[in-house]
Amino acid sequence: MQSLVKQKPTFFWTERMNDGDDIFTVSLISKSDKILDTYLHNLSKAKETSEIWKAIETVVKSFDKLNMDDDGFINTEEREELAGFIKYAAETYGLKYEGDVTEEWRMEW
Repeated sequence: MQSLVKQKPTFFWTERMNDGDDIFTVSLISKSDKILDTYLHNLSKAKETSEIWKAIETVVKSFDKLNMDDDGFINTEEREELAGFIKYAAETYGLKYEGDVTEEWRMEW
């Protein structure tokens, strides 16, 4: 799990924020980190594929809410980074799936 933590999109977002990208704030990145950390924790506890899917649903819905609360910070680039990370992490824990694992629950991003 430690290697996954270092691959979270929030590391790239922090770099972009530090380089002047004003779409991000320290608070927004902190909230996003908490959501992703919870996701990784839920994956680490998952014993069956259905639990991996539940973790995916939870992380996607959490980002839906955060995105709505913070005036839509998730654009195409952020969506691709998040969806890619969410899928990669799920695959690391055994999920086998072709396609976008976030699409079923993604509402606002």
